[in-house]
Amino acid sequence: MDHLLLHPPVGAWLSRCLRRLRGVAGEGEQETTAVPLWLETGYLHTVAASAALLAGIDFRIVVGVRDGGVMLPGLGFVDLAVCESPIAEIVSDGAGGRALLVGPHGVPLPSDLAQDAKGWHPLRRLHGLHPVHPCSPYLDDLDPYRDFLRPTAPVRLSEPEARRWQEHFDSAWALVTGQSNVDPAGVADCLISVVPVRYPARTEPFSASSPEAYGCVLLNPPTDSAILAASLIHEAQHVKLSALLDLVPLIRGGMEEIHYAPWRADPRPLRGLLHGVYAFLGVTAFWQGHRQVVADETTRAVSEFEFALRRAQTAQGLRALRAHAELTALGDQFLRGVEDRLAEWLTQPVPEGPLRAAEDLNLDHGLLYRLHHLSVDPGRAGEWARAWRLGWPAPDTLPATALRVSRTAVAARPALIRLRLRDPAGFALLREKPEERPFDGMAAPLKADLDWAAGDTVAALDGYRDRLAAHPDDLPAWSGLALTLPAGPAREALWGCPEVVLAVHRALRHPSLGGPDPVALAHWIGARR
Repeated sequence: MDHLLLHPPVGAWLSRCLRRLRGVAGEGEQETTAVPLWLETGYLHTVAASAALLAGIDFRIVVGVRDGGVMLPGLGFVDLAVCESPIAEIVSDGAGGRALLVGPHGVPLPSDLAQDAKGWHPLRRLHGLHPVHPCSPYLDDLDPYRDFLRPTAPVRLSEPEARRWQEHFDSAWALVTGQSNVDPAGVADCLISVVPVRYPARTEPFSASSPEAYGCVLLNPPTDSAILAASLIHEAQHVKLSALLDLVPLIRGGMEEIHYAPWRADPRPLRGLLHGVYAFLGVTAFWQGHRQVVADETTRAVSEFEFALRRAQTAQGLRALRAHAELTALGDQFLRGVEDRLAEWLTQPVPEGPLRAAEDLNLDHGLLYRLHHLSVDPGRAGEWARAWRLGWPAPDTLPATALRVSRTAVAARPALIRLRLRDPAGFALLREKPEERPFDGMAAPLKADLDWAAGDTVAALDGYRDRLAAHPDDLPAWSGLALTLPAGPAREALWGCPEVVLAVHRALRHPSLGGPDPVALAHWIGARR
């Protein structure tokens, strides 16, 4: 029964339930208050029922009814939509007769629990076919603990939806097994269940994994097989590293959420950086191999871009770890292995267009992070504002900054770059009629963002200046302004200390007259000696 005890939702339930019993809330666990404690702990009864059914023994057990039925972990869901009883009973005679009973009513369980039957929905599986390295994770849309971020009622995929998942997974698995950079056996061992979710993912597809649910991967519905393959590898890397960290320490401390991660909008702990570096090393490996085998020009450009983007992010995360992390001897050995693997890829050429797009988006990400999370002392910002008003040069020494975490606005530029590379015709249509094509769940993109993504930096610069005149606290517009400025003092200031330019601009604003021209202010700051 090892596979049942190691079933990902069982691990997620156990961790959540123990925290609740101890009165310690975890991320997203405010929703558990809607579930009575007896029903939360009673999930153990359903685990026991699944074990007994798998063993084929004679048994009888009382279980709780939840979300209109009873989930049997690792097997499937008994639908009791018309039942109002809070409990039910599962019985088996050990000879093939088994049913779920609610008072005088019953739902017979089929002899083959992998097959659909009236009132019975089995867990589906995805099948990645390969003669040596097959992969068949569950496609879990049923278990209340399948989404380790929060308890979730069953949301059964339709047959067409399930077929689309299978088609994309089969194609993605062929890509995983089709190159030498990736260990498909290791990836398969880390994929026990795939959970369809629909979390907003405006800049790139959503995926997630957790050490509490080994082998579980949350994924948004796939639209591209290569992106799905990269996501599977990404999360398998997280799963592997989580298992390794349970066995041996690689880093001491490092829990303070104060470090910049080039793949996240929020400050991260060093342990998070370690996870990100290892995960994106795997993603870089995938794109490095994929770009060498694709024949289509558009697909190759996408692969070159993703390779350039992910290798740069991985390298930047490595530098932060080397600068700040207290590594154990094994941790140092581990990081040296990562560095050796990445070193060769950092020297490989990438075509100018995809390389420039990756560099611009990495710069954009760093600028937005600073604008959101680095705060300038208001008193010092006021001194600089006074110097501006008096016509003096900007002070020589930049004011100190402090990390103050705030909510982050999402820039559309990464999504627009990916659209331009993957679907040039779709991008051209969006430029013509942005108001008719809200992109990826967002409002219609700014014309300035579309101009920038198309390479028209002159028009984009004018658009960002107009945007800031009307909305001076639009942080993505500030970052966009920095991206489009020509070389000179203004660009140097917005690239080197965007938070200072923003803080001084805020200090100079008048409630009715607004603030100074952002470019002129940035030039004044950048021209200081």
